[in-house]
Amino acid sequence: MGYAYSDVVSLEPYGVWYRGIPKGCIYCMKGSKVVIFVTGICQTLCYYCPISRERRSSNAFYVNEERFTSIAEIVDEVSMVKAEGASITGGEPFQVFHMVVKFVKTLKDLMGWNFHIHLYTSGFGVTKEAIKKLEKVGLDEIRFHIVNETIYKLVEFAAKETGMDVGIEVPAIPDTNYLWSIVMKAEMIGARFVNFNEFEVSETNVEQILIRGYRLKEDGRGVEGSYEAALKVIERASKEGLKISVHLCPAIFKDVVQHRNRLRRKALVCLYPGTEVNPDGTIKIDNNDYIPMFDICSVFIKK
Repeated sequence: MGYAYSDVVSLEPYGVWYRGIPKGCIYCMKGSKVVIFVTGICQTLCYYCPISRERRSSNAFYVNEERFTSIAEIVDEVSMVKAEGASITGGEPFQVFHMVVKFVKTLKDLMGWNFHIHLYTSGFGVTKEAIKKLEKVGLDEIRFHIVNETIYKLVEFAAKETGMDVGIEVPAIPDTNYLWSIVMKAEMIGARFVNFNEFEVSETNVEQILIRGYRLKEDGRGVEGSYEAALKVIERASKEGLKISVHLCPAIFKDVVQHRNRLRRKALVCLYPGTEVNPDGTIKIDNNDYIPMFDICSVFIKK
């Protein structure tokens, strides 16, 4: 795809962006970050939430694709795959704030301050004191999901009163005017970036999406018009010379590439004579395919 705007980059299947992308996204593209899902608790009840039923509980605690029970296991996973960063998500991480603080501090202490950590929040339960506490223990980047207008105040505080990279990340509802209003507001209050995720479809949100009159794309991964609406906003941002970065992440990247890259990184740790890595990131052992889970890899590492 070509562009008349020299500062807009399109790189399939990684997406389209204007004025660069957040550092957390770079590690995501490389497959070199771990995703720490700290809780399924969330009070915002967004109709478009794609999280699986298994993760919608207070004790849902996952690192990448695996369920874990302790911070020690997180450290083992991070060390084993030689991760360069981590993202903390949920649910709403601020509902288990003290645990999140412990995770960030422990990972920074053990992995070093170059280990990049970013966090997603809808703003529910967030205070200015909590934001400053996370900055103090080493959080590098915070991304706010705008569920109502009051969240912009938290974005502005974090952008102006901390040294973290502060941005907004929302699903790309196929409404160009709405998406453009988010970018303009973000620019005005000093946010560094806006990430638009192509409107993702899953078994837990598809009914609510269809009820609201949206149509699904042929591949079933996203909503028709979502990608195109976000793309128009990026091109307009370039045309008007905005200072803020705007990034569009396609559904196929999250669904296929991101997952595969993380698996492949872990699968390489599991390799020993007689095994091989498949193109999808699984490992082949004795002509059988396995997901490179921690317990399997631990056995191979000992061997």
